[in-house]
Amino acid sequence: MAKSRSKPGGIGAKGSACARFFHPGDQWPNTHRTHRVSDALVVGKGIHRVQKKEQLCYECRISNIDDNTIFHIVCRNFKVEDAAATPFDDERPLEAVVNVPNAHEIDESINNELRVSESDVVPNFRAGGGGSLAEEIAELRQQGIEVDDDNEPAPENASPPAAASMFTVGTWVTPTVCPRKANAATNNNTRGSWRNFAWTKIKEMDELALFRMAMPEEWVVDVVLPATNTIIEGDKLSLQDFYCFVGCHFFMACFEGISDRRLWWSSKPITIDEGAPFRLNNYMSLRRFNAITSALRFTIKEPPPFKDPFFDVREMIDAYNTHMLIEYIPALLEYRYSSIHEVDAYTNQWLHDLGLAGVGATRHHISSNHEIPSCCCSSLFRITSIS
Repeated sequence: MAKSRSKPGGIGAKGSACARFFHPGDQWPNTHRTHRVSDALVVGKGIHRVQKKEQLCYECRISNIDDNTIFHIVCRNFKVEDAAATPFDDERPLEAVVNVPNAHEIDESINNELRVSESDVVPNFRAGGGGSLAEEIAELRQQGIEVDDDNEPAPENASPPAAASMFTVGTWVTPTVCPRKANAATNNNTRGSWRNFAWTKIKEMDELALFRMAMPEEWVVDVVLPATNTIIEGDKLSLQDFYCFVGCHFFMACFEGISDRRLWWSSKPITIDEGAPFRLNNYMSLRRFNAITSALRFTIKEPPPFKDPFFDVREMIDAYNTHMLIEYIPALLEYRYSSIHEVDAYTNQWLHDLGLAGVGATRHHISSNHEIPSCCCSSLFRITSIS
């Protein structure tokens, strides 16, 4: 059932409320929670402190309590049943204000309508004249008056013709060949190759040499070291220190479950039950490692005027991609399986995330020797499926 709304309050209004909402409430020591006060007379309105905060309240007298006590009650807890002749100012009903436009506003309204209207404004000329536009133009010309009945602007006011577009609009087509397979040189490179090192030479390299071959070392020398050395504490960062720092990260990444990095520099004996499996003190001190970590910077460019979440590493990404483009010729990757039932949902999702597609070797599929190029990181992954 909908709750009836309270009427506007004012001096002389009467209403009712639960006794527990009236202050002071010592008049009903035993029944204040259930007793309801009726015919309370509103004698004023003001701010009173209720429940430890200042609130707008009605000031009332209660008919059956005649000891000159002025009670106050929060307005929202009081229901006005008999409205006063004159409501309080803040409770007067809003009156609709009728805006009668003057002559100037009427003229402005007509002008605005003409501005946005696409119709001809010539009828203003012949209003009340009776005849058609053609008749009026003929009459004026008979009087020797030149009349321009063209709606186009005058030559001196005409806009210059639009310049021809500088961009050539192409057409959308569905490719029928793989652009990388169409390149014979790339298609023949089934293994991928480094431009400056043969695979026989790469086979003899150690881990550090392989890392340096794939790392844009020139960018490290020109960007990382100068940017880091401007704020690092202690000795300046050298290229040897940088590779030692990266090597510490590689070693720590080989072991799971060691949440506290300080354990790699712990002075406690190495045990099989807890802590790190070896120590890094012989390669770099913990203080030096923390100093490089807090000061390491990957860019020397000024930040853009907008928020770029990849600003700190964007220069590194560009340097790596440029380095790989110059040094490495990526290969086409392929993935083959003999039966579609041998590849579970997890493997399919993993291949999809890498930008690969599974290729079937059964007669139900298009080809048993189909090569699929990877659309992401083709220079980093080589996949071999063994059934």
